[in-house]
Amino acid sequence: MTIRSLAIAAALVALTATSGLAATVQLNVAGGQLLGARNVDVNGTFYDVEFVDGTCVALFNGCTSASDFDFSTRTLAVAAATSLMNTVFLDGPLGDFDSDHTLTAGIEPNSVDFGFISVPYEFLPGSVSAGTISFWNEPGDTDNLSTTSRIKLTTDTSNIDEIVFARFTPSQITAVPLPASGLLLFAGLAGLGLGQARRKTGEARKYSANR
Repeated sequence: MTIRSLAIAAALVALTATSGLAATVQLNVAGGQLLGARNVDVNGTFYDVEFVDGTCVALFNGCTSASDFDFSTRTLAVAAATSLMNTVFLDGPLGDFDSDHTLTAGIEPNSVDFGFISVPYEFLPGSVSAGTISFWNEPGDTDNLSTTSRIKLTTDTSNIDEIVFARFTPSQITAVPLPASGLLLFAGLAGLGLGQARRKTGEARKYSANR
């Protein structure tokens, strides 16, 4: 094996190791209902998400300041909602969660023709209020972000058929280690390359001595 071949093989193994860093979104589905998802990427950070009903006060530690929310600013809330649209609310083998909004936990079958999934954030710094970035699923239409809206702290989404909160918690995901087979392959290739290099060096010395 030439040094060039060894370098190419090492690069392939390194690429395999690097690809292990990517996480796959895993949907949490029970009884046909989408309860949430794992490994949702928001600006390079992975989160686990659950869709829940209730009041902002109860679900977000009082709902009165930026530190109470999973995402403190409108920009981050938009990024989170966009990631949900692009990676979670899709039609697939586990259910048509994009086409049928009533398959999302918290959104009732008798709701209107669309469902809102809301990501709250601090609406006005220093004020006792919250805003939400929401997107909706509507059959035959593309998901869209809604405009910013203020919500009452006492609003109970369990009493509103078409609205549910998305609650995010940091995932425990870590870099996926290189499989043992990959390490063995790399070690074998390296050993083979070193062995051949030493053999060629010995042959060159022997040749020079005989001249």
